[in-house]
Amino acid sequence: MRDGGIKQAWGSVLLATLLAFGMGCAQAEERAALGLIVRLKDAPTHEQAQAQQIGGGRTRADAENDRVQRVLAASGLAAKQLRPVGSAAQVVDFGRVLSGAEAARLAEQLRLRPEVAWVEPNTRERLLAVPTPTDPLFAPSSGQAGQWWMFPAGGTDNDALPGRRRGVPGLQTAWARSTGSASAVVAVLDTGVTAHADLNGHVLPGYDFVSDVAVANDGDGRDGDPGDPGDWVTQANIDDDPADFSGCDVTDSTWHGTKIAGMLAARTNAGGYAAGIQWNGRVLPVRVAGKCGASVADIIDGMRWAAGLSVVGVPRNQNPARIINISFGGDGSCSAYDDTIAELKSANAIVVAAAGNGSTGPSRPAKCAGAVGVVALNRDGFKASYSNFGSALTATGLATVGGDPAFGSAGDALADEGLLTLDNQGARGPEADGSAYVAGTSFSAPVAAGVAALMLSVNPDLSAQQLIDGLRLTTRPHVRTALFANCGATHPERCDCTTTTCGAGILDADAALAYAQTTTGTGSGGGSSGGGGALSFAWLAGLAAAVLALSWPASPGSRRARSPGPVRRP
Repeated sequence: MRDGGIKQAWGSVLLATLLAFGMGCAQAEERAALGLIVRLKDAPTHEQAQAQQIGGGRTRADAENDRVQRVLAASGLAAKQLRPVGSAAQVVDFGRVLSGAEAARLAEQLRLRPEVAWVEPNTRERLLAVPTPTDPLFAPSSGQAGQWWMFPAGGTDNDALPGRRRGVPGLQTAWARSTGSASAVVAVLDTGVTAHADLNGHVLPGYDFVSDVAVANDGDGRDGDPGDPGDWVTQANIDDDPADFSGCDVTDSTWHGTKIAGMLAARTNAGGYAAGIQWNGRVLPVRVAGKCGASVADIIDGMRWAAGLSVVGVPRNQNPARIINISFGGDGSCSAYDDTIAELKSANAIVVAAAGNGSTGPSRPAKCAGAVGVVALNRDGFKASYSNFGSALTATGLATVGGDPAFGSAGDALADEGLLTLDNQGARGPEADGSAYVAGTSFSAPVAAGVAALMLSVNPDLSAQQLIDGLRLTTRPHVRTALFANCGATHPERCDCTTTTCGAGILDADAALAYAQTTTGTGSGGGSSGGGGALSFAWLAGLAAAVLALSWPASPGSRRARSPGPVRRP
């Protein structure tokens, strides 16, 4: 906690947070919307429409705009502005923020039109992080400190708690195969990234996709500066602009994008604050979130740009990323996300998304077809007390460590400090460099994204499907114990994961890299969900050896993290 900060009662804060997330589904129709996202049937892509001349100085894009306006008029509606989004959809802006009830009503009117393929309210997706205690009272894990989440995996129910790290991916073991490559780029769709000494040289030129000036907090809409100006919200913001700030909480700046970037690509062995998963990694900052979260339309355009696809009015990305990390999410359908995730897969990129923190069904886009939805585990491999879970993650989901505070079943006995990463000490605007312990599925997602980047560092020819298969086929079995019941509606907090609630298993970095080393890459985004390249005898033998090695005790070893200095809640 920053010097002079106000200490909060951890149990009350976390309980309020979990209740807020848990109520999200019930309040889905009450979330304010920045217009509607509409896709008509048989709509051409924006690229095709802009390139096709139809006479009179007009393009097919003009004709498509007219068609959208006619559909709106037939439903008794009129747009103040239309803006292209995704590959072929339009943001319908009515010149004001819509209440949740009004957005739902207008969307239903449009769904009745035969020309409409789908409609989504352009709501804001929320940050999927939870508060983390910084007082030693809330770090009762007998000496576990620093970046324990990077230590080797191991332990059984019979081991002392400090030695039980069954939920971690075993990065320190995997680094014997590769410490990463600058060419394996991970896009961080988040609040932007601040300058930090531990990120020098590891951040590529990005873009700012926040289109709503009222929440952008940098004085304009979309631009070429993906820096994070801060996402603090004051009571005055809420009082002065209740439409734009509907449902927002008063909060200091989170520096969330910097925290994610630090996990993925902090300069390692440089005497700094923390190590990164990829020692030589590069992150692509794609700013999609300002105050109060990120609109669906901005996330979709940010996803496409990050993968190198065209976005109307934005220069094409010169550093396409194969891995897109998203730590924002919300409730609602997957219509807009499904289209975009499929496009990205065709471009040979994968989406890794946080499952959410409401101890309920997974958020979008983690639950959407083709996304790698990531459930958070605590240090010992049980589902973290806050993490979402559910059958929607069965096809492409998995689980890995996300930190778990002293809350839920077994309380302090299974708590951990959270994951140590980079931070900024400013309450509002950027100030001095720092570090922080963080927890949430927000921070499980970049663990999986970072392992995918390590896979590409040893085999850049892996296809999108092979990346997904490699992450899932190599997982360790979920931890089972008599201490907890299986995760379900009656046991939503700490619980035993299964493949039907938390995805394929527990992420295993070393086994995933062994798969990448011995799998013949196809270099395309195709392939069936059960395929993914040749599983050679060498790969199977290596996996068996890795599993055997995990049965032997392992010391944390390697480099000790520098004292993190001031530590803040996310």
